Amino acid sequence: MDEYHVPKEKASVLIAMPPRQPEPRYVFLSSCAQNHKGAETPSEIFNLHKPFVPLFQERGEVLLARHDAITWVMVSEPQRVEWYYYESRAGFPDARVFFEFDTGTRLDGRVALIGPAGARRVLDVINRQEGFLHVERGDELFLVNLKRVASITPKAD
Repeated sequence: MDEYHVPKEKASVLIAMPPRQPEPRYVFLSSCAQNHKGAETPSEIFNLHKPFVPLFQERGEVLLARHDAITWVMVSEPQRVEWYYYESRAGFPDARVFFEFDTGTRLDGRVALIGPAGARRVLDVINRQEGFLHVERGDELFLVNLKRVASITPKAD
């Protein structure tokens, strides 16, 4: 009997999940997203309301990681695989921020101030977001787990 396989695209990510050092993994993306037209994105995988996410290594080993244990995810080829975010954030300003995590580690970057007029402060954006927040740093894109954030400091440009 033939096995049925749903074709999915492999997307490379770097996962920070203490006490492990950040390590390269893969997620598999569907060609059809549930909430918009087009392909699924890594942020949709990490923002699912399920307790575990499968993360793959090149040699096929799978790690079932608890969402709440992941501190951040750095997405490879973000313009291509996280395309929906870039389309959604077009035209919106951003703000420089510093994150301090419950592990004592830090990350700096920029948060897009996506939202209705009058509600585009950093505080507004992070309070509307659940799960993983997009954070840009140059050409890099991180998905920051807000459950692991101890503090956020907005910085003037």
